[in-house]
Amino acid sequence: MGPQRLRVRLPRPLNRKLPLRPYSWEEAVGTSILSEAGNGMNRRDELLIMCKALKQGGKFVVITDRLILIVSCFSLVDYDKPEFRGVPANPEWVIEAEIGMDSIIHAGASGEVVHIVGSSPDPMSRHSQHHPIKRGGGTRVKRWSSPAAPLPLYQTNLEFSCREEADELLQVLLSVIEKGKERGWGCGYILHQSNLK
Repeated sequence: MGPQRLRVRLPRPLNRKLPLRPYSWEEAVGTSILSEAGNGMNRRDELLIMCKALKQGGKFVVITDRLILIVSCFSLVDYDKPEFRGVPANPEWVIEAEIGMDSIIHAGASGEVVHIVGSSPDPMSRHSQHHPIKRGGGTRVKRWSSPAAPLPLYQTNLEFSCREEADELLQVLLSVIEKGKERGWGCGYILHQSNLK
């Protein structure tokens, strides 16, 4: 087997209606995840709102108008370091969690960590505890096997490298949730904030 060819970086997202902007790794990662993970998984139509790197190398959080995806890519662990060698032609994305925006009950931050509490009747949209399933396009999705009695609430903690990044993501997330509520999301969820600790 010959040497593996590497790209210097992921392709930049282009739009004919918008001017060319400076390259952003995070925007390129988010666009790549949605386009490659879209094969048979209904994500190509998702509108990328934000992609942010998490503190753990190679992990990212992607926010669309309907979903939060927590993804990892082993080949991007050191993408922001000078010794980074490049991106493989077909990076393998692992979707570690998928959270529907309409299932979020509470989101808050403490320091560098954003806490998300949600409720979902669909256990498939929460974190996996089992082996990932191989999908087309180099993407693996981790899914729960159907538990006998799924928990009614879940909590996800996203750790960033600094407080400013956590605050920025939280503000964007709260804005997307608010816009969703205006469209009728989450009408059935009532939970007192003091019960969330």
